[in-house]
Parts: sequence; C-alpha cells; structure tokens
Amino acid sequence: MATILVVEDRPINRRFLVTLLQERGHRLLQASDGEEALKVARAENPDVAIMEILSPNMDACQFAARLGAEPAMAQPRLVFRAPNYIEAEARAVANAFGAFFLVRPANPEELLSAVSAALAEPRQGTARPGPESVEGYLRVIAGKLQNHAESLDRLNAQLDRRVAERDARLEIVRAALDQEIKKRLWAEQELTQSNHRLKDQVMHDGLTGLYNRRYLEESLAREESRARRSGRSLGIMMIDIDDFKRFNDTLGHAAGDAVLRAMGQYLLMAARGEDIVCRYGGEEFVLVMSQAPHNSILHRAESLRQGVQQLGIEYEGRLVGPITVSIGIGIFPDHGNSVEAVLRAADAAMYEAKELGRNRVVIGGYKPAPEQPAPAIS
Repeated sequence: MATILVVEDRPINRRFLVTLLQERGHRLLQASDGEEALKVARAENPDVAIMEILSPNMDACQFAARLGAEPAMAQPRLVFRAPNYIEAEARAVANAFGAFFLVRPANPEELLSAVSAALAEPRQGTARPGPESVEGYLRVIAGKLQNHAESLDRLNAQLDRRVAERDARLEIVRAALDQEIKKRLWAEQELTQSNHRLKDQVMHDGLTGLYNRRYLEESLAREESRARRSGRSLGIMMIDIDDFKRFNDTLGHAAGDAVLRAMGQYLLMAARGEDIVCRYGGEEFVLVMSQAPHNSILHRAESLRQGVQQLGIEYEGRLVGPITVSIGIGIFPDHGNSVEAVLRAADAAMYEAKELGRNRVVIGGYKPAPEQPAPAIS
C-alpha cells in the first residue's frame, strides 16, 4: 500500500481520483491547491503526488521546485496532468522535472498505470531544472493557453452569430406563423359570419325582415312542447291583408311591396319579446303567442286589427290605404290536439272572417275529438 497525495481544485474530480485509488488499497491524502499540498507533503511524506500543471495559487513546477529545495525530505514521485491542447509543452515540463505525465481527461486504466509506473521507480532526490528553463516552458504553455482562449473567443463569436441568425430566422418563421394564424382566425370568423348570414337568409323573409314559413314550422313543435309542460295555452293568429290584390293591380307590385313592408314593421313593433311573428306567404302573416290567456289573445288580435287601420303608408309621395286585415285565432289545446291542427283552425277562422265581411277577428270553433287525446308531456 502506498500513500498518494491528490492535488485538485475541483471537488468532483478530486473525489473521482481518491475513490479510484482507494479501491486499489492505497492511502489517500487530499489538497485543493499547491500551498496546501506542500503542508500535507511535509507532514505525511507521500510516495506519489498527482497534480495539475496549472494548479491554482502554485503550479506544479513551483510545487516541485519547493520540494526539491528541501534535500532532507524524501522526494515523492510526481505525476503531472494537463489538458490535451497543451500536451506537447506539458509533457516537456514533466520530463524536465522527472515526472510522469497524463493527458486529461484520462481513463482509469491510464491513471492506474501511471501511478504503478511511478511507484516502481526508486524514491530519491531528483535534480530539478533551472529557473530559466522552467520559465521557458511556462511561457510556451501560457502562449498555448492564450491561443486556446482566443480560439474559444472566436468560436464563441461564431456561435453568437449563428444564434443571432437562428433567432432572426425563428422570428421570421414566428411572424409568418402569427400571420397564418390570424388569416385562419379571420377565415373562421368570416365563415361563421357567412353561416350566420346564410342562416338568417334561410330563416327570414327578404322583403319584410320577419321570420319566414320555414322558421315557423321549426318553431311550432318547440312551442307545443313548452305549452304541454307548462299547461298553459298557446295562441296562433292568422292575419291576412284585405283586398291586397287591389294594390298590386291598381298601383303595381312595388306599391304592394311597400304595404307588406309596412305591415311587417308594424307587427314586429307590436309583438312581445316572446312572440313569434312570421310572413306565412303572400299577404298572410302569423303571430304566435305563448303562455297567454284566451282574453289576452283576443284583445291583442283586436288591437292589431285597429292599429293596422291607422297605418299611414306612403308610396311615390301619396298615401296608400286605408289598410284592413282579417284575423283568425286558434288556441292550443282548445282548437286542436297539435299546433298544426290549431294553425289550420286559425286559417279556417281567418277565411270565415273574410266571408263575414273582412276587417274583423274570428276565433276558431274546432274542438278536438274525445278519442284523440293530446300526446303525453315529453
């Protein structure tokens, strides 16, 4: 078993060397720099000292020279270590001091081989080179280190340029990606708006702006289900403009369109928020009143009939009218087992109002047959 001094300022490297050599049965001493190593060497007289040539505070040359200045002390065998980019110069320094040399990083086998070779040498005082030759070697090593540092600086500068170029390219890609995302969002927004416009066109009458017959048919099933759940009545008014053909024949279709638009605006203004107002076709309109008592439905119908007569509709600078309407009322479930049946009852009542002289309100008289009960609440 030999006593080995490891001089290393980096703890992780020092632990590696100490552990490796301890596993081979050696006694290990440790120091983090040259000054500390000198104290340990004087006190413990190690067989081998392993040290970095460029150790902090005191390099390996100074350490060897200081040991050589103490002839009464048995000199340890020296193992110098250095990085590969100064190998030639560091090896020359090691030879000058009679030291063994290892390129760092070295694998464990190389390290153990160097230690074994050092221990095989007789332990005796070694002639040390003069200061001039040591200074020469150190100047060469310092020059190598300077060149290495400059090379590192150039590599760092190149790396910085490449990083800047990469960042610039990434910024361009990021900007392009942001633009593409915005385009996609705009396209999706435009598509959504287009779908809303299309749905609006499909569900609304282009002339009056009211809901159309298709929307009414889709809404009636929903309103019937709501009426069944609540147990409250549902009123449907079928409204027809009296003698509408006369406006088209005497004043032209443009005048008839003006009448239809005015009628649509009036019905929309007079409707409650929960009412459904539709242009059913031609000069016919439908108003659906949910959860309204019978007298309220009748009162609303009469109010609408009277209000239409007060409309001042202008066409090409002159008033068109007066306008009157015939209104038929159907009430669910009084006048039918389904809203479709109630709608037919309202339509029949509206024709009855026309036969009775127009400009009036008639409530449907159809009663559901006993053998046709209303569907169960869903």
